[in-house]
Amino acid sequence: MFKSRAARGNNTANYNNNTPAVHDNATTDYGAPAARSNTLHRPLLLANHILHWISSLIVLGISAYLIHDFRKNTHLVYWVAIAALDVILYLPALALPVVKTYKGYLAPLAWIFSYLWLTAFIFAAQDYAGDRCLFFSPAFVDKCALKKTLAAFAFIAFFTSLVGTLLETRLYDVHRHTNVHHTNNTFESDKHHASRPVGGVGGGVGGVEHPVTTVPHTGPTGPAIV
Repeated sequence: MFKSRAARGNNTANYNNNTPAVHDNATTDYGAPAARSNTLHRPLLLANHILHWISSLIVLGISAYLIHDFRKNTHLVYWVAIAALDVILYLPALALPVVKTYKGYLAPLAWIFSYLWLTAFIFAAQDYAGDRCLFFSPAFVDKCALKKTLAAFAFIAFFTSLVGTLLETRLYDVHRHTNVHHTNNTFESDKHHASRPVGGVGGGVGGVEHPVTTVPHTGPTGPAIV
């Protein structure tokens, strides 16, 4: 006898109910919840980059002014070089956080500049702490307010580089886990569809099951009762 369409429908429903669902909860390799993006992440990153760029520009302007109008030394040259390089390289970073496809690729650059600006701030603290500003960088130039402003913005540049490293790394980590989870979901979905029986649940061609027939068995004394 052919199975009824209702029976085939029930078998199909049971098969679909037993199908493993693909969840949207991303996890790390250790089973912990994966990182999720925050709506304030990119605005914070943009504000941090703007503050960092302005701080670098101020350090560049003050140190260039001291070299131009007075005398130069090793610390002033270092500040000019680092600030100029920072202003040029960070200029594209002012727009990158608003680009949706951007995934935090400036993390290594921010990490490198955090060390460079830490060195710049240490130089400024050595030269301009207390009453020493009159005698260093450049010597015997009574511009202590300007010199201490340079030191303050050198520290801000260092701090924003450090914060930028953390924010850029977080953004990269969020996108990395999102991409891995999407790939795993696609693989599980393809694997599930590949394991479905061809021709329907009952195994027949085109979704139609073949009738099951029985062949009478002939015993030694005559045909057996089926």
